[in-house]
Amino acid sequence: MSAPQMTVAIDDGGRHATAYVPSQAATLDLQGDTEQDLMTAVFAQAHAEARSSGQTITVAVSGGTDTAPMRLEVDPDQTIRPAPEQAPAQEPATRERPQRHPVGGTPVVRIQDEGSEPTGPVRLPATEPTPARAAVSAEREDGYDRTPPPRPRRPVSGLAAPEIAPGEGEPARLGVRGRLNAMLGLSLAPKAQSPEMRLRAAESVITRALPDFSVITVANPKGGVGKTPLAAALTQTFADLRGGSTVVCADLGEVGGSLAKRVAVRPSPGNDIPALLAAHPDPDVAIRPSALSQHLTRQPSGEDIIAGRRGDTTNVLNEDHAAHLAAIVAQHRDILVADTGNNPLAGTWQWAVATADAVVIPVPLRWDAADAAEEMITELASTATDVLARTIVVIAAGPGDAPMAEQATVEALRDLGVPLVARMPFEPLFASGERLALSRLQPHTRAALTRLAEEVVKTITGP
Repeated sequence: MSAPQMTVAIDDGGRHATAYVPSQAATLDLQGDTEQDLMTAVFAQAHAEARSSGQTITVAVSGGTDTAPMRLEVDPDQTIRPAPEQAPAQEPATRERPQRHPVGGTPVVRIQDEGSEPTGPVRLPATEPTPARAAVSAEREDGYDRTPPPRPRRPVSGLAAPEIAPGEGEPARLGVRGRLNAMLGLSLAPKAQSPEMRLRAAESVITRALPDFSVITVANPKGGVGKTPLAAALTQTFADLRGGSTVVCADLGEVGGSLAKRVAVRPSPGNDIPALLAAHPDPDVAIRPSALSQHLTRQPSGEDIIAGRRGDTTNVLNEDHAAHLAAIVAQHRDILVADTGNNPLAGTWQWAVATADAVVIPVPLRWDAADAAEEMITELASTATDVLARTIVVIAAGPGDAPMAEQATVEALRDLGVPLVARMPFEPLFASGERLALSRLQPHTRAALTRLAEEVVKTITGP
């Protein structure tokens, strides 16, 4: 006897559900302030139904933004587990069915596509020499080796294991399903088109092999637009997903910027670009990983940072210094994220932009910041290089926004030929001036950084 089934239909808003209760043969309305509260009400009703009937019931949920579809079994003792998968419906009698061996045998499945080259018959090994082999043997006995050339090898069999989609089969960690998994010890998978699966696909792109050492430049000549926190957070995202010792974030401001003051672990004296270049004056000479690490500062997410000009150093950093640094870092790292200053005439700024495999331009929703970004992009478009094709503009929300500036800004950027304009949610930690760590960022900020890192990698490697 099958278990009674309680069906739940959630509306698109995720705040209201219609539940059919089999014991009452009636439909109830359930509500919640959030989708999580609504699911709590659903399972409370399911527990009551299981206790009143004294047997396990099945709960089938459909609709909603994150919870559907799923089928669970609820016991009278409030135990919850995924329900067994239902057997697929039988196919129409008119459809050709695969041949099957008797019970206990291996099913025979048609693996050849219509119109493909027919497979040759299987030949058993010959017990007697064939005429062709006999002729070859006779030719060899006469002293002549006239062995016919080998036949072309047949294509390798296509019976390989199917590819696995990123994150397929892993339990949900986000949304209502993730919370249910954490609270109830379930293993509910996320919906195929859910935001979590989209993030998992982005993570698989971020971990691609890069064609060569890559430079990612964060630039905007306007000060106070969030270059440093975005550069640090983007570096953390790469390190978190690609692994430690793969990415370095460098302060390439000609007179030094605030990178060392915004990261979680502040570098000690001597951990800066001038000290590294002085210790290794020839960029063509190999440097040991341990010698490089002495001038870098490891952060909690696994990335390294290196401060710019610090202390009593009087010389400004120039283009040669930036190229020298990149040559050293490239020996043991995959990515250099360049945090630039505010002077587009500085040698380090020009090197970082011209050399970049991807340029990220943060633009707050303020008229002055948008205007400065437009001037910078106009200048990039007028150069002979293809920097503009590698440019991503990130419109960042923040206090003092002028929402009316967004549409005009996006239209102006598109007219200039910017290939991608992204939207970053407001992150209080960016605006606070505090130290940055991925664990302290809001979930939607981390999701946005993951999507941004995905687009950066696509810019470098291609779609």
